Amino acid sequence: MFLKIVDTCNDYAIVSLVTILKNILKLVQIIGPILALIAIVIILTKLVKDPDDKKLFKKLKNSIIALLFLFAVPIIVNTFIYMLDDSVEFTTCWNYDEVEVKLDSKYINTHKTNPSKIISNPSDYEKGEERKDNNSTGPTNTNISKRIFVGDSRTVQMYAYITGDWKGANYSSGGVHVVGDDVFVCQGGEGLLWMKNTGIPEAIKYMGNGSAVIILMGVNDLYNLNEYVKYINNNYSNWTSKGATVYFDSVNPCTGSYASRLNNKIVSFNNGIKQGLNSNIRFIDSHSNLISSGYSTTDGLHYDSGTSNKIYNNIKSNL
Repeated sequence: MFLKIVDTCNDYAIVSLVTILKNILKLVQIIGPILALIAIVIILTKLVKDPDDKKLFKKLKNSIIALLFLFAVPIIVNTFIYMLDDSVEFTTCWNYDEVEVKLDSKYINTHKTNPSKIISNPSDYEKGEERKDNNSTGPTNTNISKRIFVGDSRTVQMYAYITGDWKGANYSSGGVHVVGDDVFVCQGGEGLLWMKNTGIPEAIKYMGNGSAVIILMGVNDLYNLNEYVKYINNNYSNWTSKGATVYFDSVNPCTGSYASRLNNKIVSFNNGIKQGLNSNIRFIDSHSNLISSGYSTTDGLHYDSGTSNKIYNNIKSNL
């Protein structure tokens, strides 16, 4: 079925390892120097009583070196990790300041008494009503005959609500989904790397005259703003040469605990996208639309049917 996807880390073992290692480094950085300082104080006290003891001088030297090393270890480790390629998931998880786990093949129900209760029937979600809204920047194009959605778990859920296909919703399960004039290329828990290696290469197969490519990415790797801008600006001309018009739909807001952790970053990301993308790439501001008209989520991150349909119709009305 569907999932709970947050930020960028998708493997429980990696998340656990990163969490353990970061906690160890914190302890080393706090407790280590304290113990080393205590040792230095004890040695200095002994030296006052016996200033000629050469062994104490050697211990003092070693304790000072240990103190400096304990201060430096976390800095060295973090610097080394930050220099590694972000295509390695361990590196990505380590570098991002908020790490949470994805829960595959389940829904997270927040409408029941127990918010962590897992359910598997999408009909348990509030269905809501479709609604068309208009909030975009850039000119509209009335000649769009095909919409190609490239997105993450939120787009997977949008597709599933529209079609009722929850079993094969993920790209990994069912591949590209063609529904009338819509093409959905989407995978839960993914970000820029997937978009570059899988999402866009698959979307290109459907590009042609009258097609619109709508990118709905970023919530899983908000730290990658500059790389998104760079990649899209460097490649959009290739997509438009095939007859496509390129759109970027805003990363949209969260609720609950996710809101406090992510919403400010989402606003910064959207502002950076609007300012950084080439003017030929059209920005659809679904974020502002949701803020003004209201929205609901099922788990704080993913939207219910009404909100998913609202985003879908807002996109269509702005092409």
